[in-house]
Amino acid sequence: MKYSIQEHYQKLANQYDDFWANSSEFIYFLTQAIIENLQLKLTDVLVDLGCGTGIYSKAIRTQINLENKIICVDPSDKMLEKTPNNSYYQTVVKDAIEFAHEPGNYDKILIKEMIHHINDKEKLLTGLFNRLHDQGILLIILLPPTIEYPLFQQALSVYESVQPHYNNLVNLCEKIGFKTTVNFIDYHVSISKEKYFNMVRNRYMSLLSRFDDEELNNGLQEMRENYKNVSDLEFCDRFVFLLAKK
Repeated sequence: MKYSIQEHYQKLANQYDDFWANSSEFIYFLTQAIIENLQLKLTDVLVDLGCGTGIYSKAIRTQINLENKIICVDPSDKMLEKTPNNSYYQTVVKDAIEFAHEPGNYDKILIKEMIHHINDKEKLLTGLFNRLHDQGILLIILLPPTIEYPLFQQALSVYESVQPHYNNLVNLCEKIGFKTTVNFIDYHVSISKEKYFNMVRNRYMSLLSRFDDEELNNGLQEMRENYKNVSDLEFCDRFVFLLAKK
């Protein structure tokens, strides 16, 4: 069966952090880049919009001791349950657009690999522009138009057909009133084939929720053929850091 996005993340919640359990170097590397690009200060009020299980909020807290709670927003209550219930985080079960149009002002907003789920991007970004303090920063992290992931061909083709292009987001942000810059962050991934195939089997990317069990199994068979002579998969994971300043 195929899953809706909401069903996908509800189903994934219990396994999601396990996928990255052995990837602490990757998370640390990306978190450093997030802190640097957001120019995070101790006094900032930070929103992690579409935070999932709060992996990056938790990692940010280990690197910078923010004085205010990180506001972790996600429509999946199951994912948010994995964020610690303590004085460091405020969890909000809410749709991103709905949140963006509620009262409240913030210094910094992080959107990591979530923008592709939003149909009305202009409505979201306009709401966030209005929520940010003057000089506030929105950081949108997304994948580029093409990726080097060792997936099956149909998955890569579907990805390219649905992934928003960062240039279109830049134009939208500037139309709304943001000043934008774009950086590319590369990370060399080396992962055991067995672990990666298991992640694909469990639909670790929302992209994979577009395929039913039979299609996914056929895709995995194709991957087994393509990578039958290797035990570890190596590829470049490239991220687009779109920085939008008010």
